[in-house]
Amino acid sequence: MLSKVTFPNPFGFPKSTKEEIQSLQKKYNFSDEYATFLLEQNGFNDLLFFDADYNNFTANYTGEEPWQMFGGLYGLNSDSDYYDLIEAQTYTIFESIFFKIGTDPGGNEFVEVLQGDKKGWIGCIDHDLYITYNTLSSFLEEVEEETDFKDLNQLSLEELTEILISEDFGMMNFHAKSMNEFLANCFIIKNQTILIKDLEAK
Repeated sequence: MLSKVTFPNPFGFPKSTKEEIQSLQKKYNFSDEYATFLLEQNGFNDLLFFDADYNNFTANYTGEEPWQMFGGLYGLNSDSDYYDLIEAQTYTIFESIFFKIGTDPGGNEFVEVLQGDKKGWIGCIDHDLYITYNTLSSFLEEVEEETDFKDLNQLSLEELTEILISEDFGMMNFHAKSMNEFLANCFIIKNQTILIKDLEAK
């Protein structure tokens, strides 16, 4: 029988101040919904969740079983680099395009889109496509050599984002149209595992 995690719950990290979160939002341009998540929840550690009496933080789920594995949601004031939100932003070639919010066990990262028509949407990006590149420019140059995409370095951030998240590009799998929707609908419990639900096609 499947169920889903409810938020907020006690399985995040020690809370930060509103002023600290506002400062980070100004720097990284993440959504108001994600800022509220940091203020009220601040990450999510599924190991703590399953070690506790978590039934009071679940709800019934009757949909299809997802396939996407879950590793953790980053937070501030974490005592582990694995869960540390600021540490996660240090290693990215997609600054100002995606904001990292979590990871799956294989290192694919859950992100919030920062540009374009899908700003605020939540998805997971396939790290195998970019992990060997140190800069966005080198990644885009290789993409141009291997595909029909051209002049990617000449595009605005909004235009480039639209390509990177497109179905044709094949790097992004969407889970929700907002952080609130992500938290409300996507964390599905199967035995002692959390799976992340995909965005339903409309």
